[in-house]
Formats: sequence, C-alpha cells, structure tokens
Amino acid sequence: MFLAFKELKYSKAKFALIIAVVILISYLVFFLTSLANGLASSYTNAIKKWESDQVILTVDSNDSMMMSYMNQEHFDSVETNGIKAKLALFPAVINNPSSDNVLDSRVDVYFLGIEDDSFIKPSELRDLKLQGNQVIVDEELKKEGYKIGDIFGITGSKDQYEIIGFSSKTTYQTAPVIFMSLDTWQKYRYGTANTPDLFSAIIIKGESKDMSLDLISYTTDEYISTLPGYNAQVLTFSVMIVFLIIITAFVLGIFIYVLTIQKTSMFGVMKAQGISNWYIGGSVI
Repeated sequence: MFLAFKELKYSKAKFALIIAVVILISYLVFFLTSLANGLASSYTNAIKKWESDQVILTVDSNDSMMMSYMNQEHFDSVETNGIKAKLALFPAVINNPSSDNVLDSRVDVYFLGIEDDSFIKPSELRDLKLQGNQVIVDEELKKEGYKIGDIFGITGSKDQYEIIGFSSKTTYQTAPVIFMSLDTWQKYRYGTANTPDLFSAIIIKGESKDMSLDLISYTTDEYISTLPGYNAQVLTFSVMIVFLIIITAFVLGIFIYVLTIQKTSMFGVMKAQGISNWYIGGSVI
C-alpha cells in the first residue's frame, strides 16, 4: 500500500483520468437504469395500482385486452376465493374544445370502464362517484393544462366529458388512463343507442377456482409480459447495461495493464534486491 499511495501522488493525472472514466460510465449506467425503470413503470403503473393477482381474458383475444369481449355470463362463471371486478379498456384521442388550436391539444389516452364500487378505482379517489360523463383522469393531463371541472372531447365524436378528479401514476403502455363508469365506456366504445353489456376483462384479487372454457387466466406479471413491446424494451436496456459494465471492466483492466507495464524496470530492480513476488504484488495492489 505504501508504494500504491506513492504512485497515486506521483501520477495524479493518470489516476484522475481513470476515476473520471469510471464516474462517467457509472453515471451512464445509472441514467440507463433509471430510464429503463421509468419506461417500464409507465407501461404498467395502472396495472400495478389494481393490486390484483389475476387477469382473465377470452381465449380468442390473443393476449390482447382490447380484443377481449365478455358478457355477464362470463363474469358469473368465474369463481374465486377473493373479489372480482369488471374492466373495460379501449384507446382514445382526446382534445380540448376550448383550446385555440384543437388539433394541437390532442392527447392519446386509454379509457377504462369500471363499476363505481370496483376495487380498481384509484384508492385515493374512492369517495368520488362516476356518474354520466364524469371521469377521473391521470395527473399527466395536468401538463396539458387540464384541471378539475374542465371539459374535453374525443376525436371523431361529439361526446364531451367532465374531469372530477386526478389520479396519480395511472398510465397504461405510457399513455394516461381515464376512468369512467362502465355504462359510459360502453356508449363510447359501441356508439349505439342500445349498447351491448360487454366489457374486456375480469380482474381478480385472490385466486380463481373455476371459469368458462372460453376464458383464460393470467397472473398479473404474466399479463404484463404480454403487453406489446414490454419484454423487448426491458431486454434491450438490460443488455445495454450489462455491456456497459463489461466495457467498464475492460477499460479499467487496460489502464492497470499499461501502468503495470510502465513499471517493469522498477520491478526488475526490486527483484534484484531480493524482494519477493508476493510483496511486490501486494505493493502494486
């Protein structure tokens, strides 16, 4: 250690360069890790907030909740030792009708239809009643200038909705989620006077015991892994981070190797003086 400290004092620039490289690469690893976690969370925030154990879709939906169509018979066929809730999901593009430029105010969102007493409703807003075209929206829409009491429209429709509350961290596949009553969702989704009593999924807190043969059950984590692009995104960032760590190890190894080669003559003198290899190695380390 004595020789190592002497070397640090003598070659300040070399070791400062090594430290700078390590710090910069560490920062890059930290940045990529944070970015990966942030993107993954924006995909699944709404799902994680359900605090559910299982998601049930129709077999024909091909793992897509938006292509799953269920009715009351499906719901009644599912037996569970916990609680279950209906969930309806479909994308939408909303706009601000009071904006100077309505086209520029468009935002991609997901409409979630739920029953008013459902455990899926954000816990911090359980006291709010979803009536008619009243909705609860994700707080991301505050960045677009929306506030409680504001009205927004839907692209391609004359329907308008009133914001009665903001929920925190309720995004689905990076888009803000808007909660509305199941009846209101069905009117939006099917756009007919006599809307069919259909929904997309059954969310279970507990375990399912029995269900119709045309339904399929996923654990919440299994369903998350079926989201388009989720696994590819997580895998890409994981590989990038692993390779950065490997590159860091190689860079440090090369620095140390070069520094060691530069001191070959000094090691020869120490060996000529009868100093053991163990002592020389310990001094370098």
